[in-house]
Amino acid sequence: MSEARLDRRDPERRTSNMQEEDLITAAEEAGFAKAAVMNTEDLVFQHEFRRFCQQNDCGNYGSNYGCPPYCGTPEEMESRVMQYRRAVVFQSKTPVSNIFDNEETKQIKKIHTRMTLRTVEELKRRGLDENGMLVMCGPCNLCESCNMPEGKPCVQEQSRFSCLSAYCIDAAKMAKHCNMDMQWNGDVASFFSMYLFDKK
Repeated sequence: MSEARLDRRDPERRTSNMQEEDLITAAEEAGFAKAAVMNTEDLVFQHEFRRFCQQNDCGNYGSNYGCPPYCGTPEEMESRVMQYRRAVVFQSKTPVSNIFDNEETKQIKKIHTRMTLRTVEELKRRGLDENGMLVMCGPCNLCESCNMPEGKPCVQEQSRFSCLSAYCIDAAKMAKHCNMDMQWNGDVASFFSMYLFDKK
């Protein structure tokens, strides 16, 4: 069956010039435990989650341009996501020595972030929509250190990203929709990121 015939019969099974199944396979081959494609309409936003950012357990509130309050209000963040129709969700599962060790989990988040960036760039080369937006598992770390604390302008304004928490996305419901288990126990940490595409 030609790509054109498949596209007419079931257009939502295509991700720009990539088949959905090929996209998921490529993501898993890149090292993710699982990947899935979903409609943004199926994401659940809980604006009250912003209070977790305000508690500043991660130390990035008010000190990173990709984090609250500088990234935008919960309403603004939801509106940005809903400019897109679809998302590819990435899940990693990583063994940990101590699930409560913030430094260890921060390093795992950085590894997940780098893997997401590499994978998305490769998928774009294979035909995935280039005009999408990233949502990560942790704060923007494109720079060695953010200019925000020094009051200097962001030098990565067009490519900086924010995390699922900043967007107030219910990660547990997202994982359930994607048939992913949100494993977070004594020896495994599970993190998620996504790439939004197909702009309205």
